[in-house]
Amino acid sequence: MSFRILTLQLTGKLKSAEKLETERAALQKNYAAFIEAEKSAALAEYRELESWISSGAMQQRKKELEGEVFRGSNEYHLLKELETLKKTRSIRDYFKVEGSTELQRFMKVKDSDILQEYYQLKDYVEGGAFQRDKQAISMLKFHGSAEEKHLHKFEELKKNHALQDYLRLHASEAITRHHKFIESPKFKRYLELKNLPGTDKAHKKELDMLLKDHEIVQYFKLENSKEYRHFKEMSGSHLPNRYKELQDLTGSREFMEKVSVLKDKKRVEKSEAMQKYRKFKQLAFGNDIRFFLKYEKSKLYRNYLDTKDSYPLQRYRELVAQTTSPEFIKRKAWLEDSKKWEKSEEHVRHQRFLALKKDPKVELFFKFQNSHAFDFFNEWEVSFSEEFGSGKPDWSKWTANNFLADLMLGEPFSQKDDLQAYTGGKNCSVSNGRLQIHVRKEKVISKAWHPGAGFVPVEFHYTSDILSTAKSFWQEGGIFEAKIRYSPVKEVVSTCYLQGKKSSPLISLLEMGPSSRMGILTLNGTGKPEFNGITLKHLKQDHFYIFRVEWDSNRVIWKINDVKVHEVPFGGLGEPAHISMQNLVVSEIPGSKLPVTFETDWIRCYKRKQNS
Repeated sequence: MSFRILTLQLTGKLKSAEKLETERAALQKNYAAFIEAEKSAALAEYRELESWISSGAMQQRKKELEGEVFRGSNEYHLLKELETLKKTRSIRDYFKVEGSTELQRFMKVKDSDILQEYYQLKDYVEGGAFQRDKQAISMLKFHGSAEEKHLHKFEELKKNHALQDYLRLHASEAITRHHKFIESPKFKRYLELKNLPGTDKAHKKELDMLLKDHEIVQYFKLENSKEYRHFKEMSGSHLPNRYKELQDLTGSREFMEKVSVLKDKKRVEKSEAMQKYRKFKQLAFGNDIRFFLKYEKSKLYRNYLDTKDSYPLQRYRELVAQTTSPEFIKRKAWLEDSKKWEKSEEHVRHQRFLALKKDPKVELFFKFQNSHAFDFFNEWEVSFSEEFGSGKPDWSKWTANNFLADLMLGEPFSQKDDLQAYTGGKNCSVSNGRLQIHVRKEKVISKAWHPGAGFVPVEFHYTSDILSTAKSFWQEGGIFEAKIRYSPVKEVVSTCYLQGKKSSPLISLLEMGPSSRMGILTLNGTGKPEFNGITLKHLKQDHFYIFRVEWDSNRVIWKINDVKVHEVPFGGLGEPAHISMQNLVVSEIPGSKLPVTFETDWIRCYKRKQNS
C-alpha cells in the first residue's frame, strides 16, 4: 500500500498541507460569507424583487403607466371645471370685492362703535322718542312746579322761630350737658334736700349753697328758657324731619340743575334730546357713515353676500385648493411626462433588482447555492479543537498521562521493557504555536509495571511524555485529524491514536518510528499485537501532513492531506474514544539525534450534526 502513497506524490494528487490549509481557509471564508449572504438584507430584497418581476406585476404596471395621459384624465376635467367657474360673473364680481380696500373699510365701520351709536341715535330721532322728549321739555315751567313748592315750604320753615330754636339746641353741647347733669350726684342731692321736710339748718345751708352752684344755676337758666321750651315742643313734631328733608333736597345738585332748567327759557336747545339730535345729524353726514350706507346698498356688495356661502364659490375654492396642491401639480406633471416609466417607483425597483443581481453577496450566494462545496460544513461541526496558540499546552484539555495509568495509579508509569520514563508534562512545550513532545537522554528513577511484581522503581536513561484527552474529550465515531511533522526516528515510536477504556483495539492516526504507518492495532488472544494498515515510508521527511481518520459504525478510512489512502471494514471500538500522543523509546538513540521531538501543529475533531 505504500506504493499508493508514492504514486499520489509523483502524480501531484497529494497536495501539500500548506496548500490544503490555504484552500480550507478560503473555503471556510466562502462558507462564512455564504451564510452571511444567505441571511443578508440584500439577498432577501433580491428574492422579493425577483418574485415581483416573475409575477408579471412589473410589466403590467409598465403597461398601465404608459396608458396614463393628461387629456381625458380626472385632473384634466377638474381644471376644465375650474376654468368654467372662473368665467362666472357672480364669482368674478365676488373677487372684486373680497380683499378690496372698500370691503375692508366697510367691515371696519360695521364693527365700529360709531356705527352702533349712529343706529341708536337714528332709532331715537326717527322713532318718535326725540319728538316726545322735545315736547315734554318745552312744556316744563317753574311756576307751580313741585320744585317751586318745595322751595316755598323750605323758606317758610326757616322763618319758624320755635323750629330754629330746636335746630340750634338739637345735638348741641349745651343740650347734651343739660341732659347728662340730671343724672349727676350733685343734682340728685339737690332734689333730695329740696324735698326733705323740716327746717334743719345744716340741710338748709347746704341747699342754699347748691342753689348758688354754677352748674345748677346754668341748668335752671336753660330749663326755664324759651328756647328749651321750644325744643321740647318741637321734639315730638314732624317739622324737624321735614326741614331736614327739604334742606337736603333743595341743596342737591340735581334739584338745583332742575330748577335752573325750569327757569331757563332756552332749555329745549340745551336739552339732552337736542344734543342727541345734533349728534345724529353730525354722524349722518360723516364720510364713514355715508360711505357705509352707500356701499351696503351697492350691487357688488349684494352679490358678495349672495355668493359668499354659495355652492359655486365653495366648489371653486375646493378646485383651486385641489389643483394647486403639490400632489395635484405632481400628478399633472406625471401625466404629461412622456418618460413616466423611467421615473416610476417600479422602474426604480427594477433597476434596484439589476443592481442587486451584481451585488457580491448575491452573486456569491447563487454561485454556491446548489453546489456541494459546503457539504462538510453543513454535515459536521467541531467537537474538539487544539491550536496550541497560548504558548503552552492547555491543561484544561490535556492530561499528562494515559487513561489506564491515570485510572490505576493516578500518575504515569512505564512498561517492563520501556526505555523511557514519563515526566508528567515536563517534556512538553509549545513553540511557534506547535506542540513538541521531547525525548531527552537523562537518568531518572520512575515506576515501571512488572507483571507479578507490580509497580517497581526503575532507573531510566531517557525521558519523554504522554498526553491524552482522557479527562476532557471522548467521542464515538466521527472525524479525527492532526497536522503533524513527519519526522520518524527508528529508535523512537511517536504515535497519535484513538483509544477507548480498554487497551485494544487502537485506531492510529499516525505512528512514526521503525515502522511508520496508519491503521488499527489489536492484541490477539495471546496478547501479541496485530496491525492492519498502510505503511508511510514514501512520505517526505520533515514535512507536515494532515493525518485524518473517518470512523463510522461500518468502516474506518485514513486520509493524508484529504486524500484517501486506506480503508477497512470495522465495527468500531464499541465505545467512545479519547486522543493520546506519546513517544516510546525502543532502542538506544545516537547522541546526534537527540533530543527527538514529536511536533504537532493542531488537532481537530468533528461530529455529525444532529439534523444532517
